[in-house]
Amino acid sequence: MIGQLNKIKVGLIENLKSYTQDFPLSSGKKELFNSFLSKGFPTLKDEEWKYTSLKKIVSENYTIEKVAGEISKKIIEKYSLGFKNKIVFSDGKLISTPKMKGITFSDFSDFECSDSDSILKLNSALANNGFTIKVDNNTISDGVIEILFFTTTENSFNQYRNQIIIGDNAEVKFVEKIQNLSNSTSFVNNFTQIKCGKNTNIEYNKIQNNTENSKLIDTMNIFQQEDSTCNVNTLIFGGSFTRNNLNFEQNGFNCESNMNGVSILNDSQLADNHTFVDHKSSHCRSNEMYKGIYLGDSKGVFNGKIMVRPDAQKIDAFQSNNNLLLSENSTIDSKPQLEIYADDVKCSHGCTIGQLDKDALFYMRSRGIGLEEAKVILTYAFASEAIEKITVDQVKLLAQKLLSKKLNVKLDFSV
Repeated sequence: MIGQLNKIKVGLIENLKSYTQDFPLSSGKKELFNSFLSKGFPTLKDEEWKYTSLKKIVSENYTIEKVAGEISKKIIEKYSLGFKNKIVFSDGKLISTPKMKGITFSDFSDFECSDSDSILKLNSALANNGFTIKVDNNTISDGVIEILFFTTTENSFNQYRNQIIIGDNAEVKFVEKIQNLSNSTSFVNNFTQIKCGKNTNIEYNKIQNNTENSKLIDTMNIFQQEDSTCNVNTLIFGGSFTRNNLNFEQNGFNCESNMNGVSILNDSQLADNHTFVDHKSSHCRSNEMYKGIYLGDSKGVFNGKIMVRPDAQKIDAFQSNNNLLLSENSTIDSKPQLEIYADDVKCSHGCTIGQLDKDALFYMRSRGIGLEEAKVILTYAFASEAIEKITVDQVKLLAQKLLSKKLNVKLDFSV
């Protein structure tokens, strides 16, 4: 019994140490892992994590080494949005890739990145699952690429390390979903690096609607060349803990970076969105709009930073974070930041925290609309500005349906 209790209290770091003893690392990977161990997981003392604690999450006992479970066609169809072109993973094993003209899909291949924090160091050291996508120059994708990560292992810790390399003059859209199929907890450390060539147009949609025991840290680093446009839409509906780190680096003239986020949480869910836009070249734009709707005992965190370098003149950067607290126990910590070292720029940020307009509710009820229906209509109107920016119809409709489900009201948004 004592041995079983000790096993339960082992914690993730000890799990990781045991894993590296069974699967020895190269000298370079060992150095990265030791660097991670010296610092450990971020705590509330770290400025970038001052509102979000990992203490309880990393104290749990996880399974590191997994055997890929079978995923039936029926399961894939259940969680898919019906796109023809799918990348499918089962417990980290790549089991399906599409065939598309001008686009190459392959399994995990390691690559270097800036390991600026301990979470990325851990991913760099131990991740051996993920995908590589290469899009040829002048390729216009004839369909959306859907990326599905399935987890079947009980109490699993998964790491994915993905890279997307997009050639000049290319256009492509992605939809990503991480889904836990077990009845137990899961913890995912997902990292994706995207390199956008000249004159590219990219849309990446993240659907984060996992089970109530699921935890996710998702980091995306995007590097843009001149005349490129990249749009990232993040929809957070499920999962007990979600942390998104979204970083843009603009390395050419006339880049545009667009970020739209919607978090709709209840119970004791937590969602933390951290964004960083590094304007390194002139005549560029960035727009970010994050909407948060919080019910029950849920908590939201937003930290958005815009950096304008000295040589980055003629920058137009806009940032907004708007939040609705729909219960007395829900909370939001919002921290917009501007760091500007150029003088010919247009930069602004704003944050609002409030509740539904009582006058608007009264007006709608006086027109025969029920209280709950009136709430969901006003709440959808609040969130719609970000949702409407999604160009993939299936993702937009899903966001609308999940919104009404969260608010426990049936409304048909398809009409």
